This record gives sequence, C-alpha cells and structure tokens, in this order.
Amino acid sequence: MLLSDYINQVQQLVHDTSQLDYSTTDLTFFINEARKQVARDFWCVRQYIINLSLIIGQETYPITSGVGGARVTAGGVYSAPPTVTFGPPPAGGVQATGVAIMGGTGSAQFVQQIGMTNWGLGYAAAPTVTFGAGAAAATATAMLNVLDIYTISYLSGVRRAMLNWSPFAHFNAIYRMNTTNSGPPGMWSGYNEQNLFYIFPAVPDQNYPLEIDAYVLPFLLVNPTDSDTQVNPPADDVVQWWAAHLALLKSQNFEQAEYYAKKYDAQAKKVGLSRFAPRRPNIYQNVWRRVQRGY
Repeated sequence: MLLSDYINQVQQLVHDTSQLDYSTTDLTFFINEARKQVARDFWCVRQYIINLSLIIGQETYPITSGVGGARVTAGGVYSAPPTVTFGPPPAGGVQATGVAIMGGTGSAQFVQQIGMTNWGLGYAAAPTVTFGAGAAAATATAMLNVLDIYTISYLSGVRRAMLNWSPFAHFNAIYRMNTTNSGPPGMWSGYNEQNLFYIFPAVPDQNYPLEIDAYVLPFLLVNPTDSDTQVNPPADDVVQWWAAHLALLKSQNFEQAEYYAKKYDAQAKKVGLSRFAPRRPNIYQNVWRRVQRGY
C-alpha cells in the first residue's frame, strides 16, 4: 500500500477529494497515527533485530531508544585498538559507548567486533560510528520504536540459543537472588514500565551477540510514493477508518468521527479472524532426532 493510496481512501471517506478541508500534510499525519494505532491493536509489525551485544557485567538494557551494537563493515589496519565513538542522541539522552575488539596480531590488527559498554538512551535514529585512524567502519544498530520484545536469542560460536522468559515478579524473586552469578545468558524478563529488560545471569561474562524479535511501531511514511512495508494485508485495510476518525475529530465533526471509530472496530474484528494462516506440521517428522543431529 502506498501513502498515496491511503490518502485517496481517507479523502473518499471524509468527502474531501478536492483537498478543501484537509491538506496532504494533514492526512499524512493522520495516516501515520492510524498506522501506529493498528500496530498497537494488532501487534502486527515485527522486526528481527541483529548485531546487538550484551555488556560484560550488566543485567539491564533499554527496550527502546538505545544503541545495542554495531556491525563492522571494514576492519581497518591497526597496531593497537582504536577508539570507538557513537554519535550523540538528541538533547536529554545518554550517549552510547563501546570498545573495539581486535583480531590479528602486532601491526596487522583489525577491528573484529564492537563490545558495547553502554547502550545509551533517547536515540531516534541509528547514530554514526567513527574510529581512530585506520580505516575501520561500522554501522550502528539501534532499538527504535519497540513496543515489546517477543524473544531474545544469543550466539555462541556456531550455535544460536533462545533465552527463556519469566514474568518480572517471578524473575526477580527466583533468578535475581544471587547477584554475582556469571556466565552466558539463560533467562530474560521485561520491565516495560521502566523501558528495561533484564538478563540472567546478572553478570554476563562476555559481549555475547544478541538477536531480538520485537514488536515495533511502524516508521513514518513521508512521500506519496512511499510504500508501507510494515503494516501488511489484511491489517492495512483498517488504517483508513482510524485516519478518517482522526481527521473528523480535528474538524469537530464528532458524530461522524464516532461513526468511523465504530467502523474501525467492526473491521478490526473481521481482520482479526482472517489474519493468521493455518500451519500444519508434518506429523511424520521426528523433530527431536533432527535437533540432536544438528540440522
């Protein structure tokens, strides 16, 4: 669905195809707000975030607006580890920090990985990453617009292991009892009200790479030719109703606004019934045997 398609749909609903009451800028704002509403109602926008890194000795991390790591795209040539600098967040945020983890020896060392020392906070976009002289380059990975975390996995060698989840009250009572436990992560819990997730053991012994499957808010559509690749069918069918509701609220046409809110609710129920396709596993497949064999 293009932004221009959304705009045409809403114009039809509010009877303003000539743009006498609502400008394209107005409708774009209402549509983006409606896309956020759909993402919150359906939990239909997901992002698999990779190139994240645990911090040695730290158990808490921001769910959203932090920089969780960076992917090294060029290792450069160094005789000693270079400095690593992440761009700052907007005013009021906390700047992310990290150190270079090197490969090679002597004067032929290269940046192999970035070990995070602080994910920072308050980022609205992934910052730039700069190094001391030596031609290394990296792309930062930011946790942006995250509504909630679905799963967390960590990598060790060639293996990927998914962490178990526990409600925070249980996690706090059972797993955080010993504050000095060290080792690879095994459990996690979210504390959404404080924008935090927790890792157990409380003292990770390495900068383990993380991969997070997250529910997120969609990024904004800006130009009429922008394609909505996040709110996908059938959920994109209800965006127009909520956008029309918001437009009519602005005009203080409360009766019509309430009508479209009810249309949104009615259509949302239909979409909810049709959103998930059935999946039928092969009943003859011995999954556990394949897991034991490693494929």
